[in-house]
Amino acid sequence: MAYDKEVVKQNITLNDVAWLLEELGAEPRVFSNYLTAITICHGGDSHKLYYYENSQLFKCYTGDCGTFDIFELVQKVEKIDLNAAISYVVNFFNLAVDEVDTDTLTEDWKILKKYNKLSEIKTNNEKVSLPEIDKDILQYYPQPRYANWEKENISKEVCDYMNIRYDPVNGGILIPHYDVDGRLIGIRERTLVQEQEQYGKYRPAIIQGKLRNHPLAFNLYGLNEAKENIKNLQVAMVFESEKAVLETMSYLGTKNNIAVAMCGSSLSNYQFHLLLDAGAKEIAIGLDKDFKKFGDEEYNLLVKKLEKLYDKYSSFCNVSFMFDKWNMLGYKDSPTDRGKDVFLYLWQHRIIL
Repeated sequence: MAYDKEVVKQNITLNDVAWLLEELGAEPRVFSNYLTAITICHGGDSHKLYYYENSQLFKCYTGDCGTFDIFELVQKVEKIDLNAAISYVVNFFNLAVDEVDTDTLTEDWKILKKYNKLSEIKTNNEKVSLPEIDKDILQYYPQPRYANWEKENISKEVCDYMNIRYDPVNGGILIPHYDVDGRLIGIRERTLVQEQEQYGKYRPAIIQGKLRNHPLAFNLYGLNEAKENIKNLQVAMVFESEKAVLETMSYLGTKNNIAVAMCGSSLSNYQFHLLLDAGAKEIAIGLDKDFKKFGDEEYNLLVKKLEKLYDKYSSFCNVSFMFDKWNMLGYKDSPTDRGKDVFLYLWQHRIIL
């Protein structure tokens, strides 16, 4: 079987490419639909390596490198073959590719392929055990107050409870991810450096020289803390981001929380079955408000996404939506972003189909 490179490329944005180039030491500069970087393709030091978003190709304006894609760049820099380069990119961005040839790949890639197969199953009879990270890795990072988060209704008590830490070297908030059994399996970082936000506010943390990423589709942030309440109430709130979970916990209290985050805008089959296993009879989905006005193109896309989620999972349990019909949220807001009163209103008036 062969890799479908185009499928991988479709999941990589301009900012993603910049992030990868930054990690490779290419000092990227991002513009509206292209970026420039140091010519690491041939070990150069001039800022004449260009990447164009429309073609998803690099062009080196020095040397004899010519035009090439992101996989060929990784091949050149890391001195690896094509399959290994694709594996490198997929692991770096936590992507999933269905068609791979596991005979020529690393053990990490074989594990990812196993995860992909598990994501397609209809029942959750087989549990995925992600590699565990030593919890002591975080013990020396401080736990200060985060003024901006407190302004956004996330309490210091909740941050401490969820073991949120601060990385003074990289200027980012460290968000540990635990599996349902409380094992540390990944660490994400929310950058506080404004110049870095153009490459994405959230990214896997690099600690002790290692990228502490994990396959996001095979875990739910906060489930280890919420599972007992979900079992008792038989209801789970599902949001896109960790921040929404932290806000919900600040509103309801750590002992009353039923919120988890899928760390994306799509609920995977595996995540869904984690919730069923936890005892959820109703899953209340609260996606970010990714539209500016009712009836625009973004609105229609969001409605279609909600319809697909309902069609996919409603035969297994009740599926409801915390959807802003009253224009109470701002563009890109989570249902939790406008304070406790708005959040509770959207929760109490969620759409139950």
